[in-house]
Amino acid sequence: MNKTATNAKPALIALTLGLLLSTTSVITAAEAATIKNGVACKKSGQKAKSGKKRYVCGKNPYVTPTKLTWMLTGCPEAYDLYVEAKDQYGIFKDILSTSPEGLAELGNLQKSMDSLDTLMKTQVCKVGK
Repeated sequence: MNKTATNAKPALIALTLGLLLSTTSVITAAEAATIKNGVACKKSGQKAKSGKKRYVCGKNPYVTPTKLTWMLTGCPEAYDLYVEAKDQYGIFKDILSTSPEGLAELGNLQKSMDSLDTLMKTQVCKVGK
């Protein structure tokens, strides 16, 4: 084997690896630029960061409950809390509806639940945020 052929192999390997790594990082950067609420993703539970926001792949209850999409990490946690609060509201509704004072509080509680639902739709789980 001659000396020129021996020196060419490491250079060729280095060049090939360099091209592969540079191509891979460009694809990753492009994918990262498209991560926002409502954009399709492939693997449930996968996490990503875009800018200062953190996202998780899953079924967004307000955007596409049947498809995997990126959503802010707070969305599934906040939605679980909202569902729990909604269940508790049913219990409080039965208790509070037995008195006039309770009915007034029930109205306030309903307004709070509506506000929370609106906040979920427009801020926490909104498309494009």
